[in-house]
Amino acid sequence: MQLVAPDTFIQRRNIQQEEHEATEQAAAYTDFVCESREISVGEYEMLKSIEEIRTDEAVSAAIDEYTMQLMEGGLL
Repeated sequence: MQLVAPDTFIQRRNIQQEEHEATEQAAAYTDFVCESREISVGEYEMLKSIEEIRTDEAVSAAIDEYTMQLMEGGLL
């Protein structure tokens, strides 16, 4: 994530390095290509909140699974 304006982020993923060979018009150079999107600060905050909820749900599910294993094993 990179803040590119006071209220806009750009998000990049799948960044890959691309080598370009020299031609008669240009010297050889390295370039980077990627998927990208612009999102507002508000959208970014919303995505962070969703990520926190998913993390909380994953932790809760892991605890529930572990508890069930203990119960099935007769330890609880």
